[in-house]
Amino acid sequence: MADSLNPIVDVHNRGLQAHDKDLFRTVFADDVKVELPGSAFEGVDGLLATIEVFYTAFPDIKLTPRQVWADENGVVAEQVFTGTHTGPLATPEGEVPPTGKPVTFGLIDTFLVDADGKVTDHRVYYDNLSFLTQLGLAGS
Repeated sequence: MADSLNPIVDVHNRGLQAHDKDLFRTVFADDVKVELPGSAFEGVDGLLATIEVFYTAFPDIKLTPRQVWADENGVVAEQVFTGTHTGPLATPEGEVPPTGKPVTFGLIDTFLVDADGKVTDHRVYYDNLSFLTQLGLAGS
């Protein structure tokens, strides 16, 4: 993994790639607000449950930072997601069986932090249509 030069992004990406949910608890507030395409919730336990969905579907998940911008209020990271769909993917419409297909797409992670350096708001922006198309679940 490329060094992002930001400890929040480093811990986030290391935790994701190592499947280490405890590592996430070191940087995310218990009541973190989270938004992803098609989903919004509050709480670190909800975040960890969502991460588990991706661990299961993409055991080789990797995020690679391209650019990272930070100040005292937060961090924005442009990243590349890569993984192979070798496990079931839980969705609101039901479970998608493994396709064996690799996926690669860009995403933006935003992290707002409090005075203690804990992430209180985490948003992820990505092209869900591209993601689904690569899995063969949407038209090209």
